[in-house]
Amino acid sequence: MHGLFKAAMTTAIIATSSTSFAQSYDPDRVQGEITFYTHFGNLVDSGDWQRWADEFAEAFPGASVDVVPVSEYRREMGVRIATGDYGDVLNVLDSLPPADYHQFYAPIVGSTLEDDYQFVDRYTVDGDIYGYVYGVVAEAIIYNRTSFERAGIEEIPTTLTEFMEVCSQLQDAGITPMSINMGAGWPMQQWEKVPLMLTGDGAFYETMLSDPAPFNADRPFGQSIALLRQLFEAGCTEPDYTADNWANSRTLTAAGESAMMFFGNWAVPQIAAAGDVIGVDAYDDLGMFPFPVDDSGVLSVMVGPDWALGVASNSDNPDTANAWIEFLFSSTDVAETAGFIPGPVSATHDIAAVNELYGYEPRLVFQETPSSEFKQAMADARFDFQYGAYIRDVILADDYDAAIADLNARWAAATGQ
Repeated sequence: MHGLFKAAMTTAIIATSSTSFAQSYDPDRVQGEITFYTHFGNLVDSGDWQRWADEFAEAFPGASVDVVPVSEYRREMGVRIATGDYGDVLNVLDSLPPADYHQFYAPIVGSTLEDDYQFVDRYTVDGDIYGYVYGVVAEAIIYNRTSFERAGIEEIPTTLTEFMEVCSQLQDAGITPMSINMGAGWPMQQWEKVPLMLTGDGAFYETMLSDPAPFNADRPFGQSIALLRQLFEAGCTEPDYTADNWANSRTLTAAGESAMMFFGNWAVPQIAAAGDVIGVDAYDDLGMFPFPVDDSGVLSVMVGPDWALGVASNSDNPDTANAWIEFLFSSTDVAETAGFIPGPVSATHDIAAVNELYGYEPRLVFQETPSSEFKQAMADARFDFQYGAYIRDVILADDYDAAIADLNARWAAATGQ
């Protein structure tokens, strides 16, 4: 194991659930049914959520969980929260400033997780904990080794120039180089992460607040959008950019008809599972390498938390809701099954794709929580931050330069510059 990987695992991304569940609730109070809204619809289809719900009911007789999958999570759950009908357990919406958590979420109480969990500080306000993350995500290129072999690619690219050459080789072999899922909308959020990788600054977003034109080509955010446009204009992406092809893109990547995606490690098991459906065993074919976003030769991987789970402030059964969160993260394999480096600090993991990724010894950029001021500025500029459809609109604009100028104008107005 490389020294950097050891250090990273020690300081920030160690995990998998090796802890055993310790009851921290009075079983007499953990009863009745709760509604749990999840963005992992694939784990409903696989039967995993039902398995964990059954295990929970065994641990707490008289308690049950109604698992409800939600596909457009940020949008649909935002509407549900506004109406007051949002169940008992749900993700802590990242569009909410932490100061507002108490309006919609109840503090998580009686948990044994606090002393052995990562990123708890991000969801702690005035000493109250409002969320525990599913796990940790490393953002990089997921690739199909068989596709690379078919195209005669023998070396992983370490510069942007080399990456574009790899794309060209894949095109020549009749393989779609990269699925970006522009039509789905939400995958465009990946390109909001590239500026952090370019700068090596996990707090980069805060620097934008004093920049009236952060989307110019000489700025990190502008570079990111320009990189996406370069890939799109060069035909390195899938031909259909209007439809939501998220499900199909996973199947094509598993089959080796599409070679790469830029996502976190959570996507690896989803791609492999899509292969299972068509009779393709892609588990050993899938790997990860750092996305070479420029020609500097410095390889960066952005590391951050995935969604956190919280308890609805208006839950009629908060004890059962609290017990469900603790049970999931201390007594099940939910994090590993979903493809995460799990949250507890006290264990090890053996995720092959992540081990490969860190074997390249990249610079690790730990994403810091965007401030309320930054989130408000994005909202005022009408940018759907952490969804990213505004980036898609720029890439598809008839006049790219004018579209970039419009982004800058909206940002300058939103920040009073």
